Amino acid sequence: MQNFTLFVSVVGTIVLIAMITPYFNWWVKSLVVIYYGSLSFMFIHKYTTINDTYKDIAPVPAAYWEENSQWVWIASNLIFWPFGIILLYLSYRGFQRVQTLPAKIFIASGLLLGALLILFFKFVFNLEYGYRP
Repeated sequence: MQNFTLFVSVVGTIVLIAMITPYFNWWVKSLVVIYYGSLSFMFIHKYTTINDTYKDIAPVPAAYWEENSQWVWIASNLIFWPFGIILLYLSYRGFQRVQTLPAKIFIASGLLLGALLILFFKFVFNLEYGYRP
């Protein structure tokens, strides 16, 4: 489980953000939990399967790096693109509710910061789990 600390932290944060927002109905929150829960199971299972396949081979073959990197890239897209859509929707709803210009600027800058954080965490995730030499 220690190998998946970053993964569990990222997915847990995404699910927590979806659960505490007042803009989602209960069924949308349930859909987010089911999606990220099943994605977590699939990612951990496939990642450990790839690692177990190439476990005792002395020079790590290029096929391992290719397969692992490709899987991590797919998983990071499945994790972070829906999260970006969730943040975009939350920013849109927040933008609709406020009336003053400073509040709208604050929400827009928060959206920009959120997009930069998503890109940063996507990079760190790919580097941590799918490093290709």
